[in-house]
Amino acid sequence: MNKQYKSGAVSFLLIAAGCVLYMVSGGIRSNFGIIVQSLADRTGVSYADVSFAAAVGQLMYGLAQPFFGIIALKKSNSFVLILGTLLMASGLLLTTLASSVIMLVITVGLMFFTGTGAVCFGIIMGAISPVLGERRASAASGILNASSGIGGSLLSPLMQALQASLGVGKLLIFLSVPVLILLPICYWIARLSMSASIVKEKQENMDIWTMLRQALADPDYRKLLIGFGTCGFHMCIIQTHIYSQIVSYGIADSTASLAYTVFGLTSMAGSVLCGFLCQHLSLNKVLGSLYGIRAVIVLVFMLLLPQNILSVFLFITVLGMTGDATVTPTSEAVSRRFGPESLGFLFGITFIGHQLGGFLSSWLGGIFISQSGNYGIIWMIDVGLCAIAAAASYAIHKDIKKIS
Repeated sequence: MNKQYKSGAVSFLLIAAGCVLYMVSGGIRSNFGIIVQSLADRTGVSYADVSFAAAVGQLMYGLAQPFFGIIALKKSNSFVLILGTLLMASGLLLTTLASSVIMLVITVGLMFFTGTGAVCFGIIMGAISPVLGERRASAASGILNASSGIGGSLLSPLMQALQASLGVGKLLIFLSVPVLILLPICYWIARLSMSASIVKEKQENMDIWTMLRQALADPDYRKLLIGFGTCGFHMCIIQTHIYSQIVSYGIADSTASLAYTVFGLTSMAGSVLCGFLCQHLSLNKVLGSLYGIRAVIVLVFMLLLPQNILSVFLFITVLGMTGDATVTPTSEAVSRRFGPESLGFLFGITFIGHQLGGFLSSWLGGIFISQSGNYGIIWMIDVGLCAIAAAASYAIHKDIKKIS
């Protein structure tokens, strides 16, 4: 009885530790748009150039995940988590010294965002799943996915308030503190991880390049890449530009930051609802509907509704319900098609497509907004891409079965 109680307590603490890791890394990354304008003011760099640095970061966040997945196979998931934490903290602290777009690309794009690519969903699950066991790991994955939204909701008003009272420089120093606190959590997870012999045996049986070739040759996987690339384009408009867009309507900064909180809360609700729907509906219908809803709500908001507080929060609420929801059916489709043992690497590859889309919307959005002051251009591009993603997703085979 005591052993079972201890095992349950350790599992609870391990899930909580994983959630804290994902809350901090995902929370800061998803709220980065709050500090874009302030970084431009502090450094003397244009809004478009700061957006470019953020766009590089979005790209690196995607590229880093399969790269760190390979490192995790060679070393361990816990090693990657520690490395990512150090990169995040270094990027935040060195950004306070940045005075040019090159420095911002290095500190924001190549350090901080790359670090968040190491402290990501797949790596965290890879670190805690062997200790939890299959049954508990399955339940933990849903909780972990929601924790990023919790982090985003808690940090958005805090970041805005600290930025207003202390300035963006001191805010960056403040944010480095919880990141550094993640280090002892990573070390504790490492102590509970699998033995080196088990890890080595799994590494020797993993043929990464054969796995990748098989996936890219599969039409359904390519359709998932199209959809997730569009998802990244859509989500990074929100992460990078929605704050300044709301402020441009004459809405107060504090209210605009609250929109990120609402987005985070509704993203959690949407993730839970989507998990339920995926148990009862085919994955292609769930994915196609999510992308279709995004296209419709953007069209309605940009063309039909007045841009006031009520319509903004309605817009943010519906966007939030579809926000993180695409992760569950996309990852589940990959797992069903190629097996759960391939999920970390192949889902990381889909994130490259996701962040390529994010790179384009962060960068192009900054250019369009700086030159014309018009947010409608980037949103109309998003509508077209969401329509394509919806069509591609509906075309995925209804019953996705594992390749023999």
